[in-house]
This record gives sequence, C-alpha cells and structure tokens, in this order.
Amino acid sequence: MNPVTRGVVAGGHPDTVRAGAEVLRAGGNAADAAVAAVAASLCAEASLTGLGAGGFALVREPDGRAELLDFFVAAPGLGRTPADRDSRSHLYPYEVPFRSAVQVFNVGPSSCATPGMPWGLATLHERHGRLPFAEVLAPAIRLAREGAVLVEQQDYLHEILKGILTSDDGAGALFAPGGRLLGSGRRLRFPDLAEALDALAREGVATFATGRYSRHIAEFFEARGGLITQADLAEYRVEVREPVSVAYHGYGVLTNPPPSSGGTLIAHTLSLLDARDLARMDADELAEAIVGAMVATDEVRHHLTAPPGAPPAPAEAAEAARAPGNPAPPSPGGLSSAPPPPASPGNTTHVCAIDEEGRAVSVTSSCGSGSGVIVDGAGFYMNNMMGEEDLNPLGFFKVPPGERLTSMMSPTIVYSLDTRSENHTPSLLAIGSAGSERLRSAIVQVLVNMIDLRMPAQAAVDRPRLHHHQGTIHLEGGTPEAVACALEARGRAVHRWPVTDLFFGGTQVATFDARGGRPGGRPEFDGGGDPRRGGRAVVV
Repeated sequence: MNPVTRGVVAGGHPDTVRAGAEVLRAGGNAADAAVAAVAASLCAEASLTGLGAGGFALVREPDGRAELLDFFVAAPGLGRTPADRDSRSHLYPYEVPFRSAVQVFNVGPSSCATPGMPWGLATLHERHGRLPFAEVLAPAIRLAREGAVLVEQQDYLHEILKGILTSDDGAGALFAPGGRLLGSGRRLRFPDLAEALDALAREGVATFATGRYSRHIAEFFEARGGLITQADLAEYRVEVREPVSVAYHGYGVLTNPPPSSGGTLIAHTLSLLDARDLARMDADELAEAIVGAMVATDEVRHHLTAPPGAPPAPAEAAEAARAPGNPAPPSPGGLSSAPPPPASPGNTTHVCAIDEEGRAVSVTSSCGSGSGVIVDGAGFYMNNMMGEEDLNPLGFFKVPPGERLTSMMSPTIVYSLDTRSENHTPSLLAIGSAGSERLRSAIVQVLVNMIDLRMPAQAAVDRPRLHHHQGTIHLEGGTPEAVACALEARGRAVHRWPVTDLFFGGTQVATFDARGGRPGGRPEFDGGGDPRRGGRAVVV
C-alpha cells in the first residue's frame, strides 16, 4: 500500500481540489497533486482553462531551490508567409454584458494562440513529480468522462459568456448540450478531453508536438482559417526561468519574472509596503497605505515592465510611496462614485499545493476570455489571447510567430526568513489568483492579511478587497464605510461595490508551518479557497 503524504491543496472548484487531494493520499508529492488538480480543472473549470490554455508553474523544493516554468501561449503562424498570416488575421468581436458595463472581446479561430498546457503538465511532472504520470492524471480522466458538477459561482460566468461558449458547434455541445446552457448542479462532461489526457499519460507530450494530435490540430486550424500550424506545436517549449525575489516583513517572496509583468509589479508594491509598519495601523490607515503603494506602482508600471534598454523607473514615485504619512495626491475624477471599469472577468484559475516535505507548487492558467473554439475530437478548448487587447499592446497580430505573449498571471510562493529555531524548515505559503488586472492587488492584500494582520488563510481570502484603476479606488462590498470616507477625505475617488464580486479576483492559498502548533508537533497545514469563484482548500 502506498504511503500517505500529508499536505494541502487549494483550487477554484471542489472537483479540482478533490483530484489533487486524491493524489496526495496515494503518496504523491505537491507537484503530483498540483498536476492532478490542474488537469481536473480543465473539465471542472472548462470556461476558464483547458488544454488550449497557457500558464505558469512556480515550484520551491524543500532545499530552497526554486524555478518558474513558463508554459504560456505563443504567437502562432510559424511556417506561414506574411501574406498567408495577414489573410488569416480575422477577429470576431463579441459584447460581454457585465453587471455595470459592456465590454467587447475578440474571438474565433484567429484569436487562438499556440497553447502550452499539455507541455506544462508534462514538464511540471517530469521535473518535480513522484508518482507515475498515468496515476497522477487518472482522477482528471475519470472526471472528464463522468462529468464535473458545476457550482453556483459558475452561473454568472457562463451567463455573461454565453455568446462565446455557444458560438461554435463544438463549444455549444459542451457548454449547452441540447441548446440549454449548463448551470449549477448540472454535470459538464468532456469525453474528448478524457481521451486527450489519456493520450498524454500514455504517449507523452510528443503526441501534441509531432504526433497524431498535432496533425489533427493543425489540420483543424488550416481548415477553419486560424493561424496555428504543426510547426507552432513542434517548436513549442516550456521555458524555465529564475523567479523574481523580494523580501517582505521577514519573508522571502518568489513570483513570476519577465516577460510576464504581474510578478514584477507585485514585487514592487510589496517593496514599498515593506517600509511601513502595517500591523500597527487602523483599518483606514492600512487601506490608504495599500492604495498609496498601488498608485505608485501604477505610476511606474511602464518602466518596471518595459523591455531591456528602456529608461529606469523614476525614483521620485517610489520615494514618495515610502514616506510614512505622506498625503496622497488627488485622484482624477473627484470624489464621485465612478462606474466599475469594463474588465475581463479574468478567465483564469489557480491551483496551489504544499506537501509534508516542504515542497510548494503554485500554478496559474488561463484561456483569456475563451475563443469559443473547441478542436473537434481533440478536447482542446482554445484561448483567445491573440484577441486580448492588453496582451497585444503594439496592436493585434504584431507579436512575431513563436514569441511568448506577456501576462499578468503571478503564481507566488512565500517562505519565512526566520531560521533561528533548531531543525526549523522555513514556513511556506503558496498563493495565486485569477482576475486579470485585479489579481495582483488581490495577492498583495491577502499576503498583508496573513503576514501583517496574522489572519488564518480562509479569513484572509474572504476579507473584502480594494483595487485601484485609473484614479478610482474600487471597494468591495463589506468594506467599512469609515474606510471609504477616510479615503475620500484624502482626495481619493471611491466607487463602492454593494456586493462581494469575482471582479476582485479568485485567490487560492495553501500554507505550511513546519514547527506545528506546539513543540515537537507535526507540521501544520492550512488553506483558503476563494468564495468569489467557488474555490476550496483541503488538508490531507
């Protein structure tokens, strides 16, 4: 009988988390659990991620070695002539009706970038897993065949994305069988995904790179007018990168490096907050400190995320943000209640896991807003990253074929720098979030809640959040009115949200305390799943 490995798994759906926990109980480590959970999310959270998605996995081994696996999407079109690429560069706009605004998303076959998910799963397992790959993928294969039960939080996403989810016959058959959009309590079955995952387990990623699946996918896009070629799939590689590192209040923080931008921005915000004694602040002072750091980060964002050779960020903004008690500059727009910005719901999801050995894994993946395209017979629900405006700042179809697109996704791992206790393995925290632009503010606030306010994981995730967007501070429902009034008194433009909303991210957290709850005790695990997205955490 296999030994039981204790640990914790957190993710965006109960079935996602159950798959990871099952593998932990079978003797898998945190990497095995993360691979199992991410694979299960391809069915359980099929409108957010898929085999046609991309993402990032951050791993920290028990000895402190850490690496970032970049399996994000790449611009397609390798092997095509410029004229052929131009003739196929067509985007189809679709209006998504959010609660307070309408936003246009671009979908269709040409919106699909070269996916990285199969390569990401295989590489994460190969470099860090323990159990056989087939055993790790078995729960996800079973789930795709039997179907995942949708949760209430998915109803809103499916309703606003209905036009995308049903724009193609293949997608319509998955998300609206019989013409009726699936809602909470119903099962989403994805047999083609089960077959594809089974092929990945038996044949390896080669079947998607150069084998039968690669040929099928390339022929599909050739016929449908898309850009993806067999050369795109054959040339795709997972990039191994050194994480961004920053110190924060006695902890080391590791997160996603360039060409992704989110991790760099999170590290900058935390470096500004590191100079402040947040634990001694009352609620309105704390909110102002966080807002000040976010505003300062946004002011230097271009310089922080610019390519090599660009001018450095101005020192004045960073110094201003560090100055305790410095009054905030007035925000444009005055004190009115501005409407929420049109923004992607962040069709992104996150999984994190930690095992008893002290191995932490944090994985974020995304399909963008989804393209509405499912590759018939291959189980690939495809991303629409070529049609996402914020991922194509130079204009649509300007990124050269084969080059990675940028991303805001920021899987993060935090470890204690306090090693004074004998035989003490540093405590660990794995975290990540969905939410497009809002994911970095969500991650920062949950870390502040846990590290500075010493809140347990679930309470830290549940706490109402704020987000700065173009001069307006958006306050989630449940924020004390005194905090809103204090921000306005400092010259901030404030928009009060009446409810808790997925706009503010979908943050999942796993934690590990090697010291345990008492001297000589076993390590303690904890976790938090974001109720805004139907998240769960399970301690095994």
